[in-house]
Amino acid sequence: MDKKSILIIGGTGVISFAIVNEAIRQGYCVTCINRGKSRNQVLPPEVEVIKADYHNAEYILSKIGDRVFDSVLDILCYKREDISYSLNLFAKHCKQYCFFSSAEAYNKGKYKDEIYDETVELVNPLWSYSINKAACEVELIKLARKYNVKYTIIRPAITYGNTRIPYGIMPSYGYHGTLIKRMEHNKPTILWNDGKNLAMITRVEDFAIGFIGLIGNRKAFNQSFHIVGDEAYSWKSVTDCLADILNVTPIYISMPSDSYAAEIPMLSEQLLGGRSIDQRLDNYKLKSVVPEFKTTIPLKLGISYTVEYYKSHNYLNGIDWKFDADTDRIISRYCKKNGLSTEGMNLGFVDYLGSATIYDRLIYWLEFHKDNTMVRLCSKIVKLCNHVYNEIVKYL
Repeated sequence: MDKKSILIIGGTGVISFAIVNEAIRQGYCVTCINRGKSRNQVLPPEVEVIKADYHNAEYILSKIGDRVFDSVLDILCYKREDISYSLNLFAKHCKQYCFFSSAEAYNKGKYKDEIYDETVELVNPLWSYSINKAACEVELIKLARKYNVKYTIIRPAITYGNTRIPYGIMPSYGYHGTLIKRMEHNKPTILWNDGKNLAMITRVEDFAIGFIGLIGNRKAFNQSFHIVGDEAYSWKSVTDCLADILNVTPIYISMPSDSYAAEIPMLSEQLLGGRSIDQRLDNYKLKSVVPEFKTTIPLKLGISYTVEYYKSHNYLNGIDWKFDADTDRIISRYCKKNGLSTEGMNLGFVDYLGSATIYDRLIYWLEFHKDNTMVRLCSKIVKLCNHVYNEIVKYL
């Protein structure tokens, strides 16, 4: 019997890397299309890698030829035009097209006290990410009918793995060791709404088993599924687990979600439309189609794996100095405004890994003092110089 085949756009992200490994373990032939530049994950040797710019359709089609995959998985679709491009490109090359939408696409404000199943109304008007994901679903169904392609919609909630700590407002991926080091150096962690808001949090190895069970599964065709575990966790339970693993007493600064959102405008929709609204999801539909799916990695064990990975990989990409400084800045401002003492909080630059450069210190200083007009000007100059330097390097 021929092996089932799966084409994955990406393959080195937190979710897709776990899917790749589970597919290989179950005997799939796996092909990945990516730029081959990931610093965080190295694909198994069994994977066929097509190194390409995802938007170079002509080159990709020349590499795929006339192959038809059992499933195509494109995780890189965030807007309606993305799904349109993807379906137009791969419709003739798959028996099943899998789209990763999001559990955040639901109208969370309207159904905030309910346990959601897959029939709950879309769209969450508070978050453009939700609006765009819901629009992708509509476009997918329309184009799947046009091309006569079977589709499956996946709606993940919060997932995490070796490079991601499952916290709501975090540093850049690959830099999550920053939160570890902050805790180890007695720096505070921000909680919004006392950390009481709930989220479905699933380790990616468990997630991958649920997903692979949907590949080629007729019961999954033209259907949508949550892939989540059985339990909702509070955001404070995440940081408490991390503190227990690190054997430290955490310092928390709790603030209303709207106060925190005002300090992080780029992430305000994510916080107010997502992380600060409780979410509980029903996984009955998935289990009825993939009965082998279950939670095998509880939260504390899963986070301990992440901590060990960062520590054994020299904290991977290093420290996110902008996140570190901005967190210190927000805490300092909030405490001053509300008459709270910052004694013992260790706010300020800390060379966590003993390898910080002058540039790292500059980035921290500029971010910490970014409310100052002169500092904002200096920051723009630094960004310009950095851009010019990168452009020069391209031609050397």
